[in-house]
Amino acid sequence: MPESSFQTVSFSSYLRSVYKSTLFERVGLIRAGVPCGYFYDTAQAMGVSLADLAESLGVPLSLVYSIKSKGSPSQKKSLSNQIIGIHLLIGQVQNLVEKCGDPVGFDAARWLGDWAFSSNDALGCQRPADYFDTVVGQAIVADLLAAIRYGSYQ
Repeated sequence: MPESSFQTVSFSSYLRSVYKSTLFERVGLIRAGVPCGYFYDTAQAMGVSLADLAESLGVPLSLVYSIKSKGSPSQKKSLSNQIIGIHLLIGQVQNLVEKCGDPVGFDAARWLGDWAFSSNDALGCQRPADYFDTVVGQAIVADLLAAIRYGSYQ
């Protein structure tokens, strides 16, 4: 999705398009920098505070505010990389429910917010959100979601 189209796409449409995008398109999104408003939209969609989302990503809340007002391209790129990882997890949850459950009325972002910010036995009683701060950690969460899909985790 070209950077110019950010302004013409709703946040929910954007989430669907990120999950369905190619790796090359995702690199382009990261390099372009996700609009700062999407960080706020993500927290709201997940039902978590902006401070909690920033903390889970290992990003000082002050950085989120400074990027919004005058962020450098490298700061935007770093934050974009992390937030797109969360968007991919939301898409994974939505895809899981569409393939294996009843998506009518289901809110993938809210479910991920509830699940990820709660203690999880499979992670030694840590929260999945505690792994959001790195790409590898986000992959661990994605693997855990896949395990749920295949019934190998309760």
